[in-house]
Amino acid sequence: MPETDRGWSLIIMSLLAIIIAAAVFINFSSPVPEPVNATGTLTGTVTIGPLCPVEPCTVTPDQLAAAFAARTIIVSIPGGSIVAESVPDPRTGYSIALKPGAYSIDMRHLGIDRSPDLPKTVTIRAGETVRLNISIDTGIR
Repeated sequence: MPETDRGWSLIIMSLLAIIIAAAVFINFSSPVPEPVNATGTLTGTVTIGPLCPVEPCTVTPDQLAAAFAARTIIVSIPGGSIVAESVPDPRTGYSIALKPGAYSIDMRHLGIDRSPDLPKTVTIRAGETVRLNISIDTGIR
C-alpha cells in the first residue's frame, strides 16, 4: 500500500508542476495592458516648395512661416473626425502625441498643393514613435 501512496503523490506533484509551468508561461506570454493615458508619437519633417516661380527665390522668414502655417498637418480617425492638427515648423517639422490606434494623416491644402506622401494611414502604439516625412509641392512653376 505505501507504494500506491507514493505513486499518487508523484502524480499529484507532477500535475502541480505542469499547472504552475502553464500559469508562468501564460503570464509571461500575455501582453502587458497599456496604461489608460499611454501615448505614442507621430513626428516628421515637412518641406514645401517651390515658393517662387523663378530662382533665386528670396523668401523672408515671415513668408516662410506663413507658408507652413497655411498647410497644417491634420490627424483624423478612420470615421473622419479630426483629433489633432499641427502647424509644422520649417526647421523642426512637427510632433503630435496620440493615443494608440489607426489614424489618417493629411494636410490643409492651399490652392493646387499636393503631396505624394499624403493622405497616409498610420498605426500608433504606446511608447513608440512613427516618422512620416512630408514633401509638399505647391505647384508654382
